[in-house]
Amino acid sequence: MVVDRIPGPGRFLRRAGIVQSVYVAPEHRNQGVGEALLRVVIDNARAMGLEYLMVHPSARSPSLYQRVGFAGAEQTLELRLPPGT
Repeated sequence: MVVDRIPGPGRFLRRAGIVQSVYVAPEHRNQGVGEALLRVVIDNARAMGLEYLMVHPSARSPSLYQRVGFAGAEQTLELRLPPGT
């Protein structure tokens, strides 16, 4: 998903990406499929001029994301806003 961000000093157009729903069927895991998929996503993000990509990894996927260059906390925080609150 591509997210438009608030303009900042020196850069009016700012966009980021959120990687969601990357899944490799169990019988195809540990064969490089997930890494190949992510490399295509990264290449496309660069071509689109995105500033960064963010992901909410599952319990077993941080090492996959780290292999392709993701770094930082293994989780992100969020605030759920139920309808009508």
